[in-house]
Amino acid sequence: MLLLLLVLSSNAEPVDRLLYAVGERIVTAGDLAFELDLDEHDVSPILALEVPEYSREQRLVDMTVVRALAGDTVVYRPTADEVEARWMKVRATWSRPEEFEAFLERWGMDGEALRGFLYSRMVVDRYIRRVAGSAEAPVDSAAFVPVYTSWMAEVRQRVLVRRAP
Repeated sequence: MLLLLLVLSSNAEPVDRLLYAVGERIVTAGDLAFELDLDEHDVSPILALEVPEYSREQRLVDMTVVRALAGDTVVYRPTADEVEARWMKVRATWSRPEEFEAFLERWGMDGEALRGFLYSRMVVDRYIRRVAGSAEAPVDSAAFVPVYTSWMAEVRQRVLVRRAP
């Protein structure tokens, strides 16, 4: 039996690799790869999340922090129609339906799974808009970028983020 386990484990391929533990959530290398693949197709209405200097890895960790803080609070939940509109917008960024289907297949997803992912992104957007946004620095303006950067630095202090070795 032990020999069988040794043989099986020596042939096992890693499925994913842990990058961060963010509070009770984890961020994996697969999460980051998905984020990088989806990035050009889903543009956040929060300009600070789209600036080129903001590394996609740090953005993913920060979005995980914000998503944890937002939890299931009703005020941050998008409606089904809002999620559908964002899904349609994302889907329309592929020039051919086959490319979109290939994207979903590559990530082992279907339309509902992608809608669920977009729902979480929209919760993050709403949380940032409601908690950090202001009339003086709207979230879709360049003036919001330093406001967000400062706010996010404070927010990071509220959630334990550990980088995997």
